[in-house]
Amino acid sequence: MKLHKINSSALAVALMAVSLTGCLKDKDYDNGLIQSVHATGATPSVVEIKLTAGDVSNFLIASYDNSDADTTVDLIPVNLATHDAAPEDLHITLSPKQSLVDNYNAANGSEYGDPSAFFSVEDGGVVTIPKGSHTGFLKIKFKPSDFLGGAWAVGFEITSIQESGYTISGNLKTGIVALVIKNAYDGIYTSTGYLYHPSAPRSLADNKTVSTIDANTVSVTLGDLGGAGYEAWLTVDPVTNKVTVTAAPGAAGAPYTQFDDGLPTTNPGYTAQWDGSAQCNNTYDPATHTFYVRYGYQGSTGWRVTEEILVKQ
Repeated sequence: MKLHKINSSALAVALMAVSLTGCLKDKDYDNGLIQSVHATGATPSVVEIKLTAGDVSNFLIASYDNSDADTTVDLIPVNLATHDAAPEDLHITLSPKQSLVDNYNAANGSEYGDPSAFFSVEDGGVVTIPKGSHTGFLKIKFKPSDFLGGAWAVGFEITSIQESGYTISGNLKTGIVALVIKNAYDGIYTSTGYLYHPSAPRSLADNKTVSTIDANTVSVTLGDLGGAGYEAWLTVDPVTNKVTVTAAPGAAGAPYTQFDDGLPTTNPGYTAQWDGSAQCNNTYDPATHTFYVRYGYQGSTGWRVTEEILVKQ
């Protein structure tokens, strides 16, 4: 038998390179940056629904101005998940799949209804990603006023790609969009107030986007912690103008507690630190379009409480 000699130093270098490459690929795979491919095949050109960044739930709330006119919107972005842009026009078909919404409702305790009777899908549900681009949009036409007073969501799934050589994503082939019409509270607000904290108390002053959730509910960031995932939902009783504060689904620090009658006196206990404190009783003034809120959450060393007066610009 003929034996082939192998240089041990070269072998060691080769093994190290293979091992390092394998580790890097494993890390990228775990982080969702690459998908598995056949060992002898090229990397697939994956097409996906990309409603949210870094979140495979692919659930998005989209709000629109109220109107009695027919309105066409870019509803669902379809993305070619490759480094280079599309070398040709791509035609991707999306099909309604309302069972996605039913499953979401069951898992999250929501009650989104089916608005199919209120809208039409443009272009037969075919999304075009133009040559030289990464993204195209599923378009729908609807009359926003038809959606008032309800909670509506639509589900869609990528079902085919006309051009060959492209692959439908395994985990981002479906998406859900909740369609809401901007309510009377939606807008940009000037926020002033104070964040009570056991070790880092501070004044607050900022412009905030207050976004529609449903007919009487809006979302807003807690104090100056929005960048850390602290988000509250404010629900206004249109009869009494009383505000109920809850943590948004998945919000950091949840649950949130509202303090209508004053600051917590224990754990660790706070006293007012600014002139507007007494006004923050969780109410809304429709005459001045102003929220007066006081709420917070329990941290490891006690309450963190925000008091804010939010005035619509």
